[in-house]
Amino acid sequence: MNKIVMSNLDEVIYHEKLNNGLNVYVYKKTGFAKKGAYFVTNYGSSVNEFKPIGEDKIVTFPKGIAHFLEHKLFESEDNEKVFEKFKKYGAEVNAYTNHIITNYYFSTVNNFYECLEELVDFVQKPYFTDQNVEKEKGIINQEINMTDDNVDMYMYEEMFDLVLKSNPNKYRTIGDKKNVSQITKEDLYRCYNTFYHPSNMILVMYGDIDERKAIDLVKKNQNNKKFSKIDSIEVKKYDEPEEVNQKYKHVLKNVSHPKVSVAYKLKVPKLTGEERFKKILLVDLLIDIKFGSLTSFEKDLMKKEIIKTGVSWSYSYFDDIILIIFEADVSDKDAFIKAIDDKIKETVIDKEAFELDKKVLMTGVVKSFEDPVVVANVIHNNVVKYGKVINNVYDIYENYNFKEFTDEFKKLNFDNKSILYVTKKED
Repeated sequence: MNKIVMSNLDEVIYHEKLNNGLNVYVYKKTGFAKKGAYFVTNYGSSVNEFKPIGEDKIVTFPKGIAHFLEHKLFESEDNEKVFEKFKKYGAEVNAYTNHIITNYYFSTVNNFYECLEELVDFVQKPYFTDQNVEKEKGIINQEINMTDDNVDMYMYEEMFDLVLKSNPNKYRTIGDKKNVSQITKEDLYRCYNTFYHPSNMILVMYGDIDERKAIDLVKKNQNNKKFSKIDSIEVKKYDEPEEVNQKYKHVLKNVSHPKVSVAYKLKVPKLTGEERFKKILLVDLLIDIKFGSLTSFEKDLMKKEIIKTGVSWSYSYFDDIILIIFEADVSDKDAFIKAIDDKIKETVIDKEAFELDKKVLMTGVVKSFEDPVVVANVIHNNVVKYGKVINNVYDIYENYNFKEFTDEFKKLNFDNKSILYVTKKED
């Protein structure tokens, strides 16, 4: 068992890589009542074209299959529902799929070790039949209908499709009814056997637990199971262009006020580790300095009656693409788009705001270790995105200087953007 010492924080994360390749992490927090674990596979909805284990060519699978697979793992051969198993221990269990991972997790106050074994066992014991796969299709289709009715979710997912041309992150995590109808039991097993191998997974535990006992429990559990050895997983590569797929789209939805999303597509070098982390830091600081709560940007738009509600934003970083999305209910679509465009391209940057934001981030790193749930999420996100736990985050923030920030900002090209305009359906 290794200790990952978090620089300048007097915090330790325990790590051990098991013989079958499973990376296990523990963040121990003495006196914290809540305990839990995340069992994560490096497999999300963007992976639809790959070479299945034991096969010799790349195969295209139906879109939405990673999410479908997540649903099916909650079904067991003994007909005892997974949710009920955790409920009897006083625990909550759930899962989610996004573009890059599928995450199974539980939280509890008591019976942690029993729940830990249940988590690892149900994820590693798939049970797919022709009958239960067909039944699930109807459930997924109902979920698709619900997401179609959620305007904010529709707009967020639609922006990926407008911006991206070939990168599979353009497709919805849940898939569509046509693709869902094509999923078979055999497809699920081929995907499962490829991506749910322990060497492609991460187990993160947190709370007031005995780190040695927890890791030994997992080690014993894994030693009692057989896994075929795999060397690597071959996934199809995509060359995404700098230009957006579609510059403008207008749709009609059930909205009380017109809505606008503006998405910027930034082509950046392919980076890993700390360099990739610093690129995200650049975007994080940039958005906060220009649009954050300490600026007057939102208030000015409200005062000028350009927007009806506040401006929301988000960003995603995958492969060599950064996607930054702004959204608001608007009174003046064109004025809103121009205001976003002018602000994000503005070359004059407030140095005092930069230094203040740095201090906020550094304080946030320290405070995050007060909540082991936050730390556990950081651990698995770090490992998936950067290939390791970034243990010198505080130092990176502290040493990131204004010149480096402004020099990197000048390299960004904000000329490639997509706009989605949503107005009310006529009755």
